[in-house]
Amino acid sequence: MPTYIFHLHDGPAVAPNTESVEAHDDQEARSLAELRLILSSAFTHVEIERDCVELARLHRDSQGPRSD
Repeated sequence: MPTYIFHLHDGPAVAPNTESVEAHDDQEARSLAELRLILSSAFTHVEIERDCVELARLHRDSQGPRSD
């Protein structure tokens, strides 16, 4: 199974938490990242990475992508 890296963010001034996750494919990794956001209110968004390439960024419903 491929290994994915989740960069979990709690605002712009705090370094992200990094977690390694194994998933069957990109869709499963995305689903796991969505669950990670839902299960912890500490994080505002997550970046999903595989092989040093960012695949997606997911934000909480109350947090939109930043334009800066």
